[in-house]
Amino acid sequence: MNFSEVFKLSSLLCKFSPDGKYLASCVQYRLVIRDVNTLQILQLYTCLDQIQHIEWSADSLFILCAMYKRGLVQVWSLEQPEWHCRIDEGSAGLVASCWSPDGRHILNTTEFHLRITVWSLCTKSVSYIKYPKACQQGIAFTRDGRYMALAERRDCKDHVSIFVCSDWQLLRHFDTETQDLAGIEWAPNGCVLAVWDTCLEYKVLLYSLDGRLLSAYCAYEWSLGVKAVAWSPSSQFLAVGSYDGKVRILNHVTWKMITEFGHPATVNNPKTVVYKEAEKNPQLALGRLAFPAPRAAASPASNTESKFSLQTLKPIADRANPKIGVGALAFSPDNYFLATRSDSVPNAVWIWDIQKLRLFVVLEQLSPVRSFQWDPQQPRLAICTGGSKVYLWSPAGCLSVQVPGEGDFQVLSLCWHFSGDSMALLSKDHFCLCFLETEERVGTAFGRPGDHT
Repeated sequence: MNFSEVFKLSSLLCKFSPDGKYLASCVQYRLVIRDVNTLQILQLYTCLDQIQHIEWSADSLFILCAMYKRGLVQVWSLEQPEWHCRIDEGSAGLVASCWSPDGRHILNTTEFHLRITVWSLCTKSVSYIKYPKACQQGIAFTRDGRYMALAERRDCKDHVSIFVCSDWQLLRHFDTETQDLAGIEWAPNGCVLAVWDTCLEYKVLLYSLDGRLLSAYCAYEWSLGVKAVAWSPSSQFLAVGSYDGKVRILNHVTWKMITEFGHPATVNNPKTVVYKEAEKNPQLALGRLAFPAPRAAASPASNTESKFSLQTLKPIADRANPKIGVGALAFSPDNYFLATRSDSVPNAVWIWDIQKLRLFVVLEQLSPVRSFQWDPQQPRLAICTGGSKVYLWSPAGCLSVQVPGEGDFQVLSLCWHFSGDSMALLSKDHFCLCFLETEERVGTAFGRPGDHT
């Protein structure tokens, strides 16, 4: 595993282009475009104010920079560096900006969610969509880019409108059986739209493309409900993370629950491997494992009961947004594994075997887990905890690597290159690239769980 030199960064704004050729990063009001292979600066753009959001177009030809404080969006072209576009929302203000899937329209959400303005880069035309709902996840595009679902709030009721992205014509409009809709997300195949209610009401609704209600799911009542939702890449499963500390898996045939995964503070399944991070020995060389040998909860041949306890966080009951429930979950790209984090057990990542519907591995870190993300090409999970290390897990084992460099590089976030050969590690004021070994060498580096020392 190799690392690049460290570059300056602001606001954790660093993104690979969709085609994998470029890397965009921001330093206050400057946008820097680098070649991914050489890290040489290809373009340097200067915006009118400090950049708060960046996003690549789907074809990697344009990149937008949003400056919410000034209600401005500036768009830059990589093919024609002298060309640029400036969108000023004026007194309406700006709270969100994103590309349409065709990469030629920009959707700006005004302050107080009064409307969404659709700007065309080709015709310079402007369209308006009224009543967008202010919620956790109110806009969702199908993966093929044909349709957009928009959560709306009108006449004190929740609605969903489905638009055709090619001409922004309304395809379907229907009300949802929600008290206060919190989010929407398309299945990867674009056939089903998941809608979930406020955390005060446990409700997950599944709608077809034509607005028919396929199923409604409620696990329990009179308690905090849904906290996170994730589709499997195959669209066969919908994972629902709840405030009761469980993940429920719904199947795509009947939309009924097929299993639920709990996150207890004690692991006592003899088939579950637990990796616990240990304090690093100063004598260990760079890149050596900081994990001890994996500890199974009990040996299959042993009659004595053995338990492994995880560090838990006691929630503050009289404050909003309590640190309880499953707040993060993600499927591996091959659908084999599901990674989860329970906010009441903040130092642990749970990895579930979806084929056998059981807990496979628990990774306990020394510090709370800030972010984790799957390799886009294989079942390999990268984890960061806000420290100077990056952690990798694959079915072959665990790896912990110190980020080199002067000072303490605290990894607050990370993002993979789509090839899985590298990832960007982001700290408060800097970033660097981490280049992984080739596939053959990675298998040797990870080793088998029982071989760790």
